[in-house]
Amino acid sequence: MAKFETELPLDLIESFNRLNQNTEKIMGDMTRAGAQVVQDRIKIKCPDVLKNKVKLSVTYRTPSDGGINTKVYFSGYVPFSDPNRRYFSSVVKGHRYDNSKGVPATFLAILYEYGRSNAPFPKRPSLRSAIGSKSAIEQAMLEAQEKGWEILGISTN
Repeated sequence: MAKFETELPLDLIESFNRLNQNTEKIMGDMTRAGAQVVQDRIKIKCPDVLKNKVKLSVTYRTPSDGGINTKVYFSGYVPFSDPNRRYFSSVVKGHRYDNSKGVPATFLAILYEYGRSNAPFPKRPSLRSAIGSKSAIEQAMLEAQEKGWEILGISTN
């Protein structure tokens, strides 16, 4: 039976160790870069009243599958007194909307996306069209990956 022995260079082993220790941070930076592209696109496409309500979550690990995620979401309320807010009042279906903060931004985002069937408010899809092509998102994620590897001193060639 043939035998084979080899030794890996010490710098290669150290590179693997650095990569193993920093994988979660690099992956988090990658998801954040992709989410930033999506956030910028949504801010361009969404109605003016929602532009300052688009936020990025902190990067987190999901407990169910161990994935690393960064969310883009709508946060806060649009006050009833906001001059950019149209078609909304504090009375909904005959009942007074008793939230003094205003209308939740997520509610308005869904309303703009899908419209209403019982009022003259057609759907204006902006979220799905804002994401559009995935190539720019993937490119931003790959650039973040390369940057992470450069910081670790790992060659990609």
